[in-house]
Amino acid sequence: MDEAIEQSFPSFEPGEVIQATVVQVDRDAALVDVGTKTEIKIPKEELATGKIESATDVVQVGDTIDVKVVRTRGEEGTPVLSKREADFDKLWNSIVAAYHNKETLEAMVEDAVKGGVVVNIGVRCFVPASQIARRLPPNQLDRLVGEVIPIKIIDIDEDKRKVVASNKLAEEEIRKQREEEERQRRERVFATLKVGQRFKGVVKRIVSYGAFVDIGEYEGLLHISEMSWARVDNPREVLKEGDEIEVVVIRLEPENGKVALSRRQVLPDPWQIAAQQYKEGDEIEVPISRVARTGAFARVMEGVEAFLPLSELSSKRVKSADEVVQVGETVKGRIIELDPRRRRMVLSLRAPEEQRAVQEHRQRAASKSSGFTIGERLSTQLQQLRSEASEPATHQDSTESRDSEAGNESDASND
Repeated sequence: MDEAIEQSFPSFEPGEVIQATVVQVDRDAALVDVGTKTEIKIPKEELATGKIESATDVVQVGDTIDVKVVRTRGEEGTPVLSKREADFDKLWNSIVAAYHNKETLEAMVEDAVKGGVVVNIGVRCFVPASQIARRLPPNQLDRLVGEVIPIKIIDIDEDKRKVVASNKLAEEEIRKQREEEERQRRERVFATLKVGQRFKGVVKRIVSYGAFVDIGEYEGLLHISEMSWARVDNPREVLKEGDEIEVVVIRLEPENGKVALSRRQVLPDPWQIAAQQYKEGDEIEVPISRVARTGAFARVMEGVEAFLPLSELSSKRVKSADEVVQVGETVKGRIIELDPRRRRMVLSLRAPEEQRAVQEHRQRAASKSSGFTIGERLSTQLQQLRSEASEPATHQDSTESRDSEAGNESDASND
């Protein structure tokens, strides 16, 4: 009988990996066909690594699996087969290939041990603390447990099936790959970008000095000075993340990978509007927007500020602008300089004062030239007042005189 069974199997070699088809499976084992007259039973312990409740958890009828010939003849006279060992050999061969090809793998940290951590790549793999990219004290390596980290295998002991890997080398390689990808992307982007191009962009993030705007394949910097024609102290006063805005490319720096954008240059220039509305010599009322060491600034319109030098704040000598004006105060000044090209407007508060003084002086001069002095005018007014005061008394005397005469006439007729 044993000879018949033995003759039904081809000459399998120990360590050989062959294909088998599952023809029956129950809780404890699977029955497989290896192309012979007799089917072979594989116990559940040889189907997979670890604890297995049932063989049906691993294989199903009809599955084609790789199995390893452990022995050419077992207790039942049939070859002893193991799917578990075939799977492990396949895994180990892939680990060896990854080592020779210097591949980067990903593995979960399972444990922190003395001098490093252990990761799972199908086998336990040791990563020395010196080969961990993140700088952690030895007593804090357990913070890595549960994390998936990239590794490169740096040493293999094929006899003992032990593996040593480096996380630091893997991270360095990933960084270089990303830099190369970014360099290639920059080349593509800067080959098509041109100064003057306009884009509809989306504000991705805001920083103290501006905002980064996504214009498609690239992010450009919208500097705070290019956000508006008006003075901007805080970018968040003008924009927020997610805003869609129109921008124009104003500068390209391919060597640094920088794209400078402007929003204000796609908006109407308020200085051109100011040049149409105002001219030198006009008097305007404006609020003081800020006070500086050399003078004050007043808001004429959105994006246009006029400068009021200290020397033009008053006809008197002043040391500080806040001696004359305060922020928020509305003042009336005369435009003494307007240069839209230089984006400059200068206002004077003393000019209107001086003009009024000149007009008053001319009026006084005109009064003197007419032959009248102030004293003469006062004397004339005094005489008028005296005359008006004497008129009622004169009228009363004449009335009393008429009454007296009438009385005398009446007395005479009575006699």
